Amino acid sequence: MTGSPPGAEQSTRAGGSLPGGRSLFGITFIHAVAEYAAWIAVLVVAYDRGGATATGLAVAAQLIPAALLAPVVTAAGDRFPRHLVLVTAFTALAVTAAGLAIVLAADADLIVVYVLAAAFTVALCSTPGTVASLLVHHARTPVELMHWNVAQSFVRAAGSLLGPLLTALVLAALTPSAVFVGLALLCSAAATVIAFRLPPDDRLHSDLRLRTIAVDSVEGVRYVAGAPGPRRTIAFIAATEVLMGALDVVFVAVAFEQLDLGGSATALIAASFAAGALVGSVSASRRIGWKLTTFITAGALLATLPVTVLGEPSRIGPVLILVALLGAGHALVEIGSHTLLQRTSSERMTSRAFGVLDSSSLVAAAIGASVVGAVISDDDLTLALLTIGLVAAVVLLVGSMTLRRTEQQTELVDTALVDRLRGVSFLEPLPLPTLERLASGLDRRTVDAHQGLVVQGEPGHEFFVLLDGAVDVSIDGSVVSRLVAPASFGEIALLHDDVRAATVTTITPCELAVIEQRSFLDAVRRTATSHREALDIAQRYRRPSNG
Repeated sequence: MTGSPPGAEQSTRAGGSLPGGRSLFGITFIHAVAEYAAWIAVLVVAYDRGGATATGLAVAAQLIPAALLAPVVTAAGDRFPRHLVLVTAFTALAVTAAGLAIVLAADADLIVVYVLAAAFTVALCSTPGTVASLLVHHARTPVELMHWNVAQSFVRAAGSLLGPLLTALVLAALTPSAVFVGLALLCSAAATVIAFRLPPDDRLHSDLRLRTIAVDSVEGVRYVAGAPGPRRTIAFIAATEVLMGALDVVFVAVAFEQLDLGGSATALIAASFAAGALVGSVSASRRIGWKLTTFITAGALLATLPVTVLGEPSRIGPVLILVALLGAGHALVEIGSHTLLQRTSSERMTSRAFGVLDSSSLVAAAIGASVVGAVISDDDLTLALLTIGLVAAVVLLVGSMTLRRTEQQTELVDTALVDRLRGVSFLEPLPLPTLERLASGLDRRTVDAHQGLVVQGEPGHEFFVLLDGAVDVSIDGSVVSRLVAPASFGEIALLHDDVRAATVTTITPCELAVIEQRSFLDAVRRTATSHREALDIAQRYRRPSNG
């Protein structure tokens, strides 16, 4: 892939380039190629051997194990170095793809194919959440995060387009086994590139313990269940994925029964969906100022209404146009809803929130595929598609309305206050959601002149950011410095769980942002840089007598 995806130039203007950006875009691209190529190959094999019912079972057999294990494999992205998580994931993809190539060449039973395909899907689960957490980790503004998500959506759509096209060529000339030979080589190359080119992320060291991973996984599920924003967003995306799972079976049925063109047409239909997603991503890049729920609502209409007439055309041209509209709608829904999930999730829970998203999405897709597989087998395809489109349109439009309140809550954050917090040197490296949560949870105080804020020798439980005014810092009764806004103080006692090293008194009326100890420590420990710099500053100004 050459050139820059839409949003790359704008993201630089919005706040800087994405560290490891090209590598991250490459990861997303290869992931999409592998996902769609493997998916189509397995569905074609299943349909060829057992029809629509076997295809629906193939979808369920792949997705249900992945749904159960997604919270576990994605928890690694919140604890361990993300570049190592990605290397491990692509290595596992290469191994399972090689296994699928062997069993398909040997014409093994479908059950064996389903088992290996399920393992391949599980390995795929860890990649999107890990990349999403990297985007959140580096984004400095909501606009920058949105630009990067649009760029990622474009790259993902490009991979989703190339994957089916290459699969169509391979299926036309060779066998499904050859598809997985190519995927094994591609994923092996990706693992090698990631190992050498993706920079390590800025996080504190964590020990590898299976019990810790299990606890992290459960904690992620509990977090999503108890957090209204992520819970509502994930529920909506899951409803969307019911439709996407249904469409997987619909596309195969349309290719085989309505058009009578077989597996190659299936790949072309999937490619048309991806082409539509490309158009949707480009369109989104030109409308960054829209509200996220506007993207979601517009996408919901485009992703459902064309289904109502998809059963009418008897030639492939009109089918490809309708499917492209579906792809454009799905891209808009994905960009808006994934950005909303990143904005509303705690940064330390991002990978796990996306793990719960993967889990619920996989179950939803399996339900959609299984139900529609049975419906299409028993009913007229045209009537079935009309019903599916209308029901999906109503459900998704109602769902998009419920997300408006969630987006409004993200807009209540004082962006100017976030910028002031970022002015504190050791808070500057923190991810955007962490700073937004600090800004939302702190206490803003106005204090008159000549008032004591902290007293030397007393326990310290708060960190202060001086937004306006000036204060004197005294040790043993002697003024040692004067701080004028913008400034900060109070970190020494909090970091060392010690008493105050100095007395701080206002000399003018002051406006302060006050952060309690638990929130402060949780924030500065999010990145190794923040934690190290805060400790260095505290050690520099800490008196030996307090040591």
